[in-house]
Amino acid sequence: MSHSESPKASDQAVQPPLIAKWNLSAGEDTVASHTFACSLDLPRLNTIFANFQQALGVTIALIDLQGKVLASSEWQHACLNFHRQQPGTLHNCLQSDTVLANQLLQQQQQAVYRCHNGLTDCAAPIRINGRHLANVFIGQFFQEPPDLASFRQQAAENDFDQAGYLDAITRIPIIPAQKVKPMLDLISTMAEQIAELSYNHSQSQQLLERVEQEVKRRTLELQMQNQILSLISQNAPLPYILEQLVLQIEQQYPGLICSVLLLDDKTGRLQHGAAPSLPEAYNRAVDGLKLGPMAGSCGAAAHSGEILIAEDLYTHPNWQAYRELVDLASIRSCWSIPIKDAGQRVLGTFGIYQRQPAKPDQTFTEKMRVFSNLAELAISRFNAAEKIRHMAFYDQLTGLANRRLLDERIQQALALSKRSKRYGALMFLDLNNFKPVNDVYGHKTGDMLLRHLA
Repeated sequence: MSHSESPKASDQAVQPPLIAKWNLSAGEDTVASHTFACSLDLPRLNTIFANFQQALGVTIALIDLQGKVLASSEWQHACLNFHRQQPGTLHNCLQSDTVLANQLLQQQQQAVYRCHNGLTDCAAPIRINGRHLANVFIGQFFQEPPDLASFRQQAAENDFDQAGYLDAITRIPIIPAQKVKPMLDLISTMAEQIAELSYNHSQSQQLLERVEQEVKRRTLELQMQNQILSLISQNAPLPYILEQLVLQIEQQYPGLICSVLLLDDKTGRLQHGAAPSLPEAYNRAVDGLKLGPMAGSCGAAAHSGEILIAEDLYTHPNWQAYRELVDLASIRSCWSIPIKDAGQRVLGTFGIYQRQPAKPDQTFTEKMRVFSNLAELAISRFNAAEKIRHMAFYDQLTGLANRRLLDERIQQALALSKRSKRYGALMFLDLNNFKPVNDVYGHKTGDMLLRHLA
């Protein structure tokens, strides 16, 4: 079909691709080429190529490095319906495609070739930001008036319908040799600029989407932090604060399973803090976990005071003794960061599990530190409140209840006795002759005696 019979741009459809393999170089960036192809506005390119064909009569196609036609005008009727339908002339077409592909590969510049079917084809590389990502094909034209006698002979040799074949040949445009390069320069430059604009626009859109997603995620993180800080300022129970922290992180990062373990200063072991998404049997098993360099991820992190990343729990040496727990919870990776106070004293651990082998990147590692810091604020606030409460109701020397707590408990006992209509009793323990101990042996000895008796 000639350009005079080309359909309207709005009806233009991409024709079947060329058969030759254009990705002859294994070193080409095929991933980038695929990304480039996905970013193009193909309907618009089809329309532009169809308009150029109407103006110049030549076939134009944008071909990726795998030989797939991304956008094109109509193929010449003589090529599509005659040359590529018979084995002999099809071989000539494939040879032309291959020669052009090889020339582009070797020279990395424009290539022109006259095929054995008598038509001229040319191609040029499309480079976006310095990278060769596609090729523009221009062709199926004559450089001088065709010798119809030779085409009659070709029709006879390949059993073509002579009248239809010659009619198709006469419709093929004639581009003088001196105009081929300017035409190729014009079309290849235009195709490259359009493709680059389309590609850069797509990249900008993707960047904008990533920025918007990051802003949304960051906003959610700030909201989460504010909510946790609000719970801390309201003196909400520590288990509730830690559970809310864990649940909100899991909501923001689907696929993560989080836990908080608290270090008991008296036993030196890790105790359950919050892990609502882990099986209860797993939480019971790790409650009371002993610290050590091989104690899973959390036990080792609390022991060393450093982050421990176990990318695959089936192969990590720290988890070989805990394989039953790994299967019980259906987990495959665990990242643990110690929770430290301002004095670098370990208060517990913040653990993150996934159901497949994985390791965090640098960005998420920094987020883990933020999660750990929020947990530290809650734990330190709770510990400080407990310390203040203990100081308010207990004697610092002996650890026994002081008068304030005695008055409180007496009031409670009296109220209970009144409700139950039962008697209560109050017992006193006094030390006789304690003053001489202080006078003879000194107050330090007296204090020691009081602590011993307490």
